[in-house]
Amino acid sequence: MDENRMQEQAKRAKIWNITIISFFVTIVIVFLAYCGIYKYQHTFTVEKWAKEPDDRRKIVADLLERHKLVGMTEEEVVSLLGEEESYANTKASFKISKTYFEPENTIVYYLGVDYMDDMWLIISLDNGIVSSYCIDIT
Repeated sequence: MDENRMQEQAKRAKIWNITIISFFVTIVIVFLAYCGIYKYQHTFTVEKWAKEPDDRRKIVADLLERHKLVGMTEEEVVSLLGEEESYANTKASFKISKTYFEPENTIVYYLGVDYMDDMWLIISLDNGIVSSYCIDIT
């Protein structure tokens, strides 16, 4: 094998190495970007809660993980999540729990649509203190 041919093969091998490394670096960057976007979209903030009521289902898990609702006062919940929606002040039945929640002892927040069902965060109060909560659908 002459020297020119060896140099040409070394050059081709170097190009392949760079191409393969670039491909894997690109995959890692895309994966990290996806993870960052997913984390951002699923992180609770008061601003997101207020501005994007149809997407609350994405951030409700983070809300419940970060803020221990049980034991909070009604005022603390309202200061964190805002006033409940006006259409939530009616006696309602939900599919999963098959329970009626009285509006006087319940704060209800709309979370958005999951498939075909509306999702709700239902916070039950006992003497103005959160005693339990659940996520249900109608």
